[in-house]
Amino acid sequence: MMTVEFGDHAWYWNDMVSMNKKIPRAEWFPGSNPSDPTDYQDHGSEIYNYVFYDNDVILRGQPHLRRGAGSYAWLNNNPGNLTGVVGGTDYGQYPGKFNWHNFLIFPDYDTGFLAIGLFLQGPAYVNLSIQAAFRKYAPASDGNDPDTYADDVATAAGVDVSTPISELTAEQMSLMQNKIAQIEGAVPGDSFSYGSDDLPDAIKQLIA
Repeated sequence: MMTVEFGDHAWYWNDMVSMNKKIPRAEWFPGSNPSDPTDYQDHGSEIYNYVFYDNDVILRGQPHLRRGAGSYAWLNNNPGNLTGVVGGTDYGQYPGKFNWHNFLIFPDYDTGFLAIGLFLQGPAYVNLSIQAAFRKYAPASDGNDPDTYADDVATAAGVDVSTPISELTAEQMSLMQNKIAQIEGAVPGDSFSYGSDDLPDAIKQLIA
């Protein structure tokens, strides 16, 4: 019987695994700088994030690296990098499954893509202008440039940033979703079957 459930993720390093949202730096790298979340004591390139799906697919990436293959958007089938909370709105994601930063995990890319529109048309965003919506969707406090983000998606949809989300047509919303997916960056990583010999032993033990 598998230790993991479909939609779970696991961090892997040096034949150790953790299902915490964050890499367990204090446990794996004692003495790492607690004020520097990127201090992996020169082991960053050896750390991987695995996500387990119900279609005989396990995705692997290194989203903690600045230019690592396998971004969160790709690993989680979440091209909009949507976040959520336990018991939150159902957008088609695996219920109760979250990766780092509370990123939702979707069973397939198409469901994750459609979820962007559902998310923006929800009560928290639908009555906001595009500019106001993206100040909330991609806040500066997370290291984003929300006004540039808003300009880019509005331009892609052929509207002004002052346009309310509620006034977008289905075609304009689709154009905006495509631009969001481009901006968020679904960078591919590696894909394995559950029976792959290339999986580390510690990961094999989780799915045995």
